[in-house]
Amino acid sequence: MNTTYKFLIVFITVTALAFANVNAQESEEPNRLSIGLLGGATLGHMNVGTEYDPTFGLNARYAFNPNFAIQTNFMFGKFRSNDTDNNLLERTFETSYSTASMTSQFGLLNLLGRDSDRFKWYLLTGLGLIFNDVTTDINSQIASPETEETFSGENHSETAMFATFGTGVRVNVTKKIDVFAQYNYNVSNSDIIDGHRTHTRTLIDQNRRNPDSWSALTAGVQIKFGSSETDADWHRYTPGIDMSAFNRLEARIAEIESRVDHQDSRIDQNEDHIRALQDRMDEFDEKLANLHVLINERPSVELTMGSDILFAFDSAVIRESGKPTLAEIARALINNPDKNLEVTGHTCDLGSTAYNQGLSERRAAAVKTYLVESGIDADRIVTIGRGELQPLVPNTSEEARALNRRVEMVID
Repeated sequence: MNTTYKFLIVFITVTALAFANVNAQESEEPNRLSIGLLGGATLGHMNVGTEYDPTFGLNARYAFNPNFAIQTNFMFGKFRSNDTDNNLLERTFETSYSTASMTSQFGLLNLLGRDSDRFKWYLLTGLGLIFNDVTTDINSQIASPETEETFSGENHSETAMFATFGTGVRVNVTKKIDVFAQYNYNVSNSDIIDGHRTHTRTLIDQNRRNPDSWSALTAGVQIKFGSSETDADWHRYTPGIDMSAFNRLEARIAEIESRVDHQDSRIDQNEDHIRALQDRMDEFDEKLANLHVLINERPSVELTMGSDILFAFDSAVIRESGKPTLAEIARALINNPDKNLEVTGHTCDLGSTAYNQGLSERRAAAVKTYLVESGIDADRIVTIGRGELQPLVPNTSEEARALNRRVEMVID
């Protein structure tokens, strides 16, 4: 096998493996396999003139992507000599042949900065085998000018490798059908088309040993196989990236960003609620410290105490830690017997509306009971339960709910 054939084999193999590995990352498997029917004309280029003879055959094609495919061709036909062209020593022959070749096809439009969903221009190169059955005029006598010997034609068969190069165009007609036309230039490593058995010393034998070449112009139809909605010949893809997964990832990232923004907003709201709660507690402590003065100066004094100070969660029993605060209010009422007290209980939204209404009433009643036990006339104290109906802030967080769980007192 000569150097040209070795180079072509290595080049086709490496290129196919490279494209196959890239394409293995494609997420949605497109249609890749197809078969084709083709026909055309051939013309031999040798030291014996030949006719334009018909050829026909079929192929099997595997497309890796729009820019690369591998195709196997099986062709059949004849070569025939003619008498009008240059015909050294007036030889006549007819060659029936069959060929099997494998070619690589490379798209050219992308290299030129162009792209098309319907039209493809490609180059091809590959290797093949030709099987010849040569028939010559066995009755003709060919004389050697050097030895004056005569030789008769001999029918025979030969097999040889050949290299093929060419170009072609492909047009997408329907989802399952392409049409194509291509030109191949084929070069054999031996004289296998117009072979004529002679002695090696003769002039005719020296000419016979010149390598033969031939051209083929063919056209045909390619039929695709597969159930996918995409075709590897025309489906443009991004290697290694599943676009649907990429879009889902983008949507997920957008959702996370939205949730982060929402959480940031809620954190800001919670911080505002905490500051408001602290301000109300500071205000309550200040009013409680100056309660006796405020009662004398104002017609009414409003006090708001967080329920969590007076009561455990879901309880109407006054905490020990909350009793000193109520004791201060009791002393202020004892020192001001003309003043009355209104106690209103509030809850957050945890639990049913009916339950929260009852809990707020029980808590207001517990405050009244403690004050009555501290010496305040029961007729001076009015209790009201509002349940969850009058929140200070929306119940969107635990901090907000803590603001809404409260006991409001009005001394007037």
